[in-house]
Amino acid sequence: MKKHLFFDLDNTVTRSRSKISDSMKKLLSESGKDIIIVSGATCQQIAWQVDGVLCYKLGQNGNHAEDRAGNLIWEELLTVDEKAEIMEHINELPRTWEVSRVEDLIQDRGGQISYSLLGHNEVIEKKEAFDPKSEIRKSLLEKYPFESESLQVKIGGTTCFDYTAKGKHKGFYVARLIEKMGWKKEDSVYFGDMLFPGGNDESVIGVIDTEAVENPEDTLSILQAKYI
Repeated sequence: MKKHLFFDLDNTVTRSRSKISDSMKKLLSESGKDIIIVSGATCQQIAWQVDGVLCYKLGQNGNHAEDRAGNLIWEELLTVDEKAEIMEHINELPRTWEVSRVEDLIQDRGGQISYSLLGHNEVIEKKEAFDPKSEIRKSLLEKYPFESESLQVKIGGTTCFDYTAKGKHKGFYVARLIEKMGWKKEDSVYFGDMLFPGGNDESVIGVIDTEAVENPEDTLSILQAKYI
């Protein structure tokens, strides 16, 4: 039996930027397991979405980590030059669709810059319908690759590109937390909807066991059938 359950957030535990369902909240709260949320979102956003579920939070794809009481474990920030390099790439990407608010597209989260093609706070139904198979984002990165010595970009969320320091990805920080806590990798499993090549969950493959899911309902079913 797994003791430490790691989860992506959007499209895995909750819908995009939405609070956790009552059924998911009850299952995780009463599981008796260590719950760890690993997301491109900030730790503050994670806390709001899980709505009281006690969990470790690895925000900004792991660059900011907090324990279950909200105490800081670590925080790593991008430099001014790194942020400028990221913005240069974002400005190269064409946009052939309308957006509601241009100012809602880019979020500087400190250790990560997140670029939503549609808007971080756009209506959830629009976000879910915009690029459900990540085809738009994959195509953009194929045509406009991000070539950097120190930075990387991954597909995340429903509409986002997540820019972070190279090598400082979810897999790196999952392994770091396991080592820091003295846990065993074989006692851990990770659930994510973006375990495909280029997705921001891919880096966890090979670090611990993984479960690919399509949505929160899928996650709930697998949890009930195999882990809780």
